[in-house]
Amino acid sequence: MNQTGLKTTCAYCGVGCGVTVPTENDRRVNVSGDAQHPANRGRLCVKGTHLGDVLPLKDRLLVPSVHGEPVSWDLASQTIADKIRQAQAQYGANSVAFYLSGQLLTEDYYAANKLAKGFLGTANVDTNSRLCMASAVAAHVRAFGEDAPPSCYEDVEIADLVVVTGSNLAWAHPVLFQRLQAARAEQPSKKMVVIDPRKTATALEADLHLAIKPGADGQLFNALLVYLDKHQACAREYIAEHVSGYAQTLAAATLDVGTDSRIQAELCGLPEADLLAFFALFAQTPKTTTLWSMGINQSESGVDKSNAIINVHLATGRIGQPGASAFSITGQPNAMGGREVGGLANQLAIHRGFDADSIAQVGAFWQASHMAQKPGLKAVDLFDACLAGDIKVLWIMATNPVASLPDANKIRAALAQVETLIVSEVVQSTDTLDCADIRLPALAWGEKDGTVTNSERTISRQRPFLIAPGQARADWWALATVAKKLGFSDAFAWHHAHEIFREHARLSRLNRATALSFDLSAVADLSLAEYQDWLPQQWPLDGTTRTPRLFGDGQFPSHDGRAQMVPISPISVDQPDGGDYILNTGRLRDQWHTMARTGYAMALNQHSPQFELHIHPNDAEHNAIVNGDLVAVRSDLGSFYALARIDAAQQPSELFAAMHWNRQFASHGGVANVIASRVDPISGQPASKHARVQLAKQTSQANGFLFIGDGQPAPDWLNELLWFKTHTRQGTLYRFFSLQQSLADFIALRSQDGTPCTMSLTDSSQQSAQWIGQDAGGLQFWLSIHRAATPWPDSLFLDRAAEQPNPGLSLNALLTGQQDDAPIRGKIVCTCFSVSDSQITDFLQSHAQASLSTLQTALCCGTNCGSCLTEVKTLVKDKASAQTASADALC
Repeated sequence: MNQTGLKTTCAYCGVGCGVTVPTENDRRVNVSGDAQHPANRGRLCVKGTHLGDVLPLKDRLLVPSVHGEPVSWDLASQTIADKIRQAQAQYGANSVAFYLSGQLLTEDYYAANKLAKGFLGTANVDTNSRLCMASAVAAHVRAFGEDAPPSCYEDVEIADLVVVTGSNLAWAHPVLFQRLQAARAEQPSKKMVVIDPRKTATALEADLHLAIKPGADGQLFNALLVYLDKHQACAREYIAEHVSGYAQTLAAATLDVGTDSRIQAELCGLPEADLLAFFALFAQTPKTTTLWSMGINQSESGVDKSNAIINVHLATGRIGQPGASAFSITGQPNAMGGREVGGLANQLAIHRGFDADSIAQVGAFWQASHMAQKPGLKAVDLFDACLAGDIKVLWIMATNPVASLPDANKIRAALAQVETLIVSEVVQSTDTLDCADIRLPALAWGEKDGTVTNSERTISRQRPFLIAPGQARADWWALATVAKKLGFSDAFAWHHAHEIFREHARLSRLNRATALSFDLSAVADLSLAEYQDWLPQQWPLDGTTRTPRLFGDGQFPSHDGRAQMVPISPISVDQPDGGDYILNTGRLRDQWHTMARTGYAMALNQHSPQFELHIHPNDAEHNAIVNGDLVAVRSDLGSFYALARIDAAQQPSELFAAMHWNRQFASHGGVANVIASRVDPISGQPASKHARVQLAKQTSQANGFLFIGDGQPAPDWLNELLWFKTHTRQGTLYRFFSLQQSLADFIALRSQDGTPCTMSLTDSSQQSAQWIGQDAGGLQFWLSIHRAATPWPDSLFLDRAAEQPNPGLSLNALLTGQQDDAPIRGKIVCTCFSVSDSQITDFLQSHAQASLSTLQTALCCGTNCGSCLTEVKTLVKDKASAQTASADALC
């Protein structure tokens, strides 16, 4: 390949950005964006920019083990094969199941699906993509006849109106958001409407923000359809030629929301003027693209809500047209690739279902010995079956369902009922891996070799540039090894991922005799050299011209070639679990999923180092809560603890907490503890966005911080406390609370536990105490405990203290979390250049006429990945508003 470095694909979201790695076998490498990749054209978000920070081997799982004992791969794979054989002989084919992940490569997915559905006879193969994309998949199939997203990223740039719903695009898919923002800056007439209960970073950039009532998205789009029909904005000729179900769908929408815009606005929790402004803008803008993601999909009626979006686009003929389409944005790097090979329990392979012809054709191609005959169990049902004792062997790969599925306590109990739980993982400990009987060390990003497919159907290569550590192996290799132990050697005789991809492409030739869009037949005979030199390409790859969009000609892969509008009556608000507040969940800017990767990158922990619950000021006052207070959130299922953050961007009676925290980073777990296992009846996708909860302030007897240098064990007494932790560059920092043990009792016990310290200090009034342990290498241990709340320490300062001996280390410096002569750094806004909010406000105060560009020239914030740009602009805007208010007051 002609390149100045090895080119691969980012490990995070479904945008699928290209990455250039300058050197090989370097775990401290600085990556950059691939300027030639069509997804990002050189851009990277903050997570992608810091991919090199997650490559060190800290806490890596390196050796297979069975019941905690290290074993060889040969013994581990033989044990798995024996357990599968025994379970199926005694309990039947469906006693074995696989739970996969959008983190897997397509080749890994293919191997698992083929083994289970073709040779073990079980379709109990599901994936964590069920948690983010299943409702969009089902909506695509209902509307188009196939799970085939019709759009491409260019549509976001050339649209005159972009509607963003159910997505904080600025944080969840930052590079795509930056492409949109660049297009808007170049052509200011372009508009963006954001539909979100919260005033997110995306909403702050909107021309119109609709702060909708949680769960009312379906009503909003039903009302839009009624408006479009009433104002003659529907494409009658297009509907007549290419769409079925218009009259029935309009009738259902009218029954759902009526025709009175005042009542419609009330249903949606919106001002009538804002509702009508959105409707008029949509009706008058032919080049409109609607983006949606988990905020729509993660609902008890996620399929209906997705179809409500597609309905208005079909009604206006805005499907598969340049700048005009309904675009589901994928959550994970290979959720699309998993769907292509049949990674969901209700799919067979290559976009085929379990009809008799497909079973026969796929079975003949695989020369399968035991084809599954019907769909398997979807994720929530699968774990319910585990709880009931029906699943005897479960193999989980590259995901953490105890932390990511709703009702975490039930999932943990379900795994305890599985006789043989196999987990393939990268790190030594996750909430799920801690339950495993057999642990298998998997390859991580930078070590994997294969393909992924992004949201716009672009297939890209993930290429290895690191030597696989320890005994870590590719997931497809582990699956094929077990398959051979089961006697299926001929069907799994692969030596390289290229052979699996080519087999997958050859299988797709079966679709040539159908109307299905998915087709890789043009690369079915790809050579190894061509696979290694692969450039990003969108499917279908059938040897004809490139197809950036689908269905632009009005032809759909349905039984009659027409699209189907679907009559719907979506649930407006999810049923309450009991509670005074609605908890919303979502993502943080700098973290990913359950933080098994990003949680180890110190730079990515700076922006939001604490597990916070966002609370509207009125609700905080009602509960006597101030910033930093410890609070408990409870539902009928369980509870979690977090630190309060008063946030005017919240709606009253609504709370927000990020979904990333779990028992590895918070002693009592995260939001999954309180969310019920309610699912969409069609897709089986859980309603993970909302829960009804109770809120209560917690009073601690003492609180403090513990810093432990790398390689030092955590003390046993931490198990008796409530804690949150974050990784720094040189160690681990804990924030802890004692709910029962008094400060005096804690000090007395700590003085007797034998931990060697070089300095200690207890104040005369017994209000605080500190202990410091140092050696020749620097700070190894720092414990600071107080009766009153204390500020979050500066992890950079702690790391500097841990990097070199410092006999004169100031206790006051550690007490306040910073050096005595250093200014307070504040909250990190720009991760790339480690710029805090206080640094930005100080600069703006000392430079009264400073503009955004002046600030960026001086501090560089927002000039690299752009992920922080909205926050930076908000600080500049707030400063300008304050100056204006001050000037008005003087007048």
